[in-house]
Amino acid sequence: MNIRTRIFFVFAAAVIAGFALLAYWISSDVGDRYSESFEELMVDTANLLAEIITTDMNSGDMTLLQLDDAFKRLQLRRFSAQIYELEKTRVDIRVYVTDNKGIVLFDTDDGKAVGEDYSEWRDVHLTLKGEYGARATRISDELPAGDPAEELTVAYVAAPIYKQGNIIGVLTLAKPKSNIDRFVAKAKSNLMLAVVISVGLVLLLGYMLYVWVSRPLQTLVDYAHSIGRGERIRLPQLGNNEIGKVGEAMNNMRQALEDKQYVERYVQSLTHEMKSPLTAIHAAAELLRRDLPQDKREQFADTIVKETERLNVFASRLLQLAAVEKRRDIEKRESFALASLTEDVIEAHALECESRKLTVTLNKTAAPAMHGDPLLIRQAIDNLYRNAIDFSPPGGRITLAIYPEDSYTVIDISDEGPGIADYVGERVFERFFSLPRPDNGQKSTGLGLNFAREVAELHGGSLALENLNPGTRARLRLLHTIST
Repeated sequence: MNIRTRIFFVFAAAVIAGFALLAYWISSDVGDRYSESFEELMVDTANLLAEIITTDMNSGDMTLLQLDDAFKRLQLRRFSAQIYELEKTRVDIRVYVTDNKGIVLFDTDDGKAVGEDYSEWRDVHLTLKGEYGARATRISDELPAGDPAEELTVAYVAAPIYKQGNIIGVLTLAKPKSNIDRFVAKAKSNLMLAVVISVGLVLLLGYMLYVWVSRPLQTLVDYAHSIGRGERIRLPQLGNNEIGKVGEAMNNMRQALEDKQYVERYVQSLTHEMKSPLTAIHAAAELLRRDLPQDKREQFADTIVKETERLNVFASRLLQLAAVEKRRDIEKRESFALASLTEDVIEAHALECESRKLTVTLNKTAAPAMHGDPLLIRQAIDNLYRNAIDFSPPGGRITLAIYPEDSYTVIDISDEGPGIADYVGERVFERFFSLPRPDNGQKSTGLGLNFAREVAELHGGSLALENLNPGTRARLRLLHTIST
């Protein structure tokens, strides 16, 4: 697993853990907050009712007929109150009143608790002591409206009844928390849904950020691997950011290293290749200083001229190859027909082919127009065609074929020469490597095939040689259109 993926998974784990902790904290606290609001309202109601019955209690009316009559009518009241998603149709509160000893004097629940001693109940006990009295009792035989795993809870809030500053009784208001449980359950459900959606959105945003950062990094890695394999490849678009700057720095470093290696290779190659003709010229010049017969003098003079011409050809080819190798892209693009370009090359060597009695055949299949540098492609085809001429036996046949293949145009140049020895392999494309010509045993500069392959790669294509037994076929593949 790469470091980018690890960072994403750590981020995802942190987000999930953080939201889970937040959801747990809020869900555990939301019930208390609802209960606080619920209890605060009950306190107001209990004290209001306590004040209402204070006059009756002070006058000695312990039956509280008015309160009893009001609650009986309240039980008969029919209404419908839509409280958000809750429809309320009945009153579910209970009131009981005790004296100053905690004995129940009045109970709206059909008087079931009248006469019982509630002095030990927390609501009554604390209120009689002058403190705030409240309690919550769970009822096991009824299910709540919220979480079925919990028992129904009834909240009790008490208020003192005064006579001349003294507490003469306690009024307790009781109300089931079934609706509160329903509200809490709904709030928790909404909270969990919000958390899940939020986690999903944050993870999606994190993944988009991961992709946004990861893809340029992977592109940069692939670019580095391509450089390591020695491929000719342009710096990909990485954006105007830190990754793009790293890519530009890597590309600059690559060019600097290539330039250094390029100079080193050329110095070594030039030294090696120029040593032989210069030695021959030097030897011939030394001999010309002597008193030699005329025929010998002419022979050595011809050697100097021949080796000088060899150096001139070598320098010209070397400059052409250097110009191609230094290019990162095609500077001048034109649309042209590859067949017409090939016909020009054939015509340029017509006299030489005629003198060697070579038969040249060109097979053309309709192909899309090329878009690239026609001068470079012409030089590449000329090098391949010249090789076919040099290695063809007198009276032999050279066949050229042009045809489309997918998004490429292919040109095959075949001869009937001796072919390429198996031991040569890819060395035939190395700079300065050359095979002796079958007619005279001489070697060329060894730059033609290397130049042609460089041109092919510059045009998004390739160059390959294969033996035909007898003969050799050079296959040059070029993209129809080179992207800018």
